[in-house]
Order: sequence, then structure tokens, then C-alpha cells
Amino acid sequence: MISIIIPAYNEEDSIGDCLESLVIQTTRQPFEVIFVDNNSKDKTVEIATKYKKRLNLRIIHEKKQGRGAARARGFDEATGDIMFSSDADAIFFPDWIELFSSYFKDKKVIAVTGSVKIIDNTKINNGIFNFLHPYLMHGYRLVFGHYWLSGISFAVRTTSYKEIGGLNRNLNALDDIDLGFRIYKKGKIIMVDNPRVTMSGRRFKPHFFRGLFSYFKPFFQLVFLKNHSFSVSDER
Repeated sequence: MISIIIPAYNEEDSIGDCLESLVIQTTRQPFEVIFVDNNSKDKTVEIATKYKKRLNLRIIHEKKQGRGAARARGFDEATGDIMFSSDADAIFFPDWIELFSSYFKDKKVIAVTGSVKIIDNTKINNGIFNFLHPYLMHGYRLVFGHYWLSGISFAVRTTSYKEIGGLNRNLNALDDIDLGFRIYKKGKIIMVDNPRVTMSGRRFKPHFFRGLFSYFKPFFQLVFLKNHSFSVSDER
């Protein structure tokens, strides 16, 4: 069994496309979708509910606001041997589940992560991001000894996840980065270079590099200062 965890906050514009791309997955693996509503005030839940007839979908509600709390709640509710993480603005290639799950045939692999791409920004911004993202992930591995777990597209072995205590519920953002630092010594983290997920490029509108650098300060606080009290704004 595979569990796919999708936290969401006010994602009425994207959740339909996200769930539709799970409907058309080509995998033969049985999977469940854990949809975590994090206090949405729009039609996010209403739209998601329509997919209960087409997916093995559970909708749960997490009152504690924040990415860490919502994602961790989904992982707590999951029943799968492999747990996939994503976000409500993601669109998955049809082979996403099958490709990522195939790497877990190697018992030494504890997690699989992948680069992502954007297609809804300007051509220049799309090109810069899509070119840089995989190289940044490889550079990250050279510096820190492991690939980062990209919250919108990673999978982790449930036993390994539980051994290290899971996601930090108190983090507003970078909960995926924090998990990577705590889990990588348990085994191999594999990176899939060829993006199998697209995401919204809204954070990079209209100022691409401002959007990119918005992650740098909280990353420095988390990794080097061990400060968990930062926040990253939601872009809509």
C-alpha cells in the first residue's frame, strides 16, 4: 500500500487539477490519498470531496495552522508502507507513483526525491527555474551529504520515517528539509533528475529572484542557527 499526503490551504484554483492527475496514474500499486485541509476558507474541500468516488480519498482537517502541522497530520493518518508527500498545487505525470515506488525494491533506499518544474510563469522564469532546480539539488548533496526532500515530490519508507520521529509539526515551512537532515543517515536517498511533477510558479511572480531568495533566510535559520520560529508566507 502507498499513501499520498496532500496538505492544502485555500487551493480551490488548483486542487481539481492536482487530484485529476492522481486519477490517471498508470501504477498497478494500490494507493490511498490523504487530503489534509488546513482551515481553508474557500471551496477547496468542496472540490476535493467530488473526487471521493474516483479515488481512495480521505479528507481530514488539521486545526493547527502551518505546513509542518498539516503535512505531519497526514503522515500520522497514513496506512501505507511507502508514504508520498506533495502539495495541492502539484500536477503529477502519470508514472509518478510507479517510478518513485520502484526504487524501494532496494532495501537500502529509505527515501526518493525529485526535481520539479514550473510551466505557468513567464518563459524566462520557467526556463531559469527548470534549469537550476536539479543542479541546486545536486549541489546541495555535495555540501550536506544528501539530497533534500522536496515536499512537493518525495516518498519515504514508513518504518524509517517513524524511527526518526517524523515531521516537525511546529515548523511553518521547510519541514521537508528538516526531515531530510534527520533521516538521511538511515539509508540512501535517491534523486530522480527528470521532473515528474509540475508546481505553481506563483511565488516567482512578478519578481523571480525575490521569490527564490525568500527561502534562503529561513533555510539559514533552520540549518545553521537551529531556529525553528521562522515563517514563509503563503502566496495566492
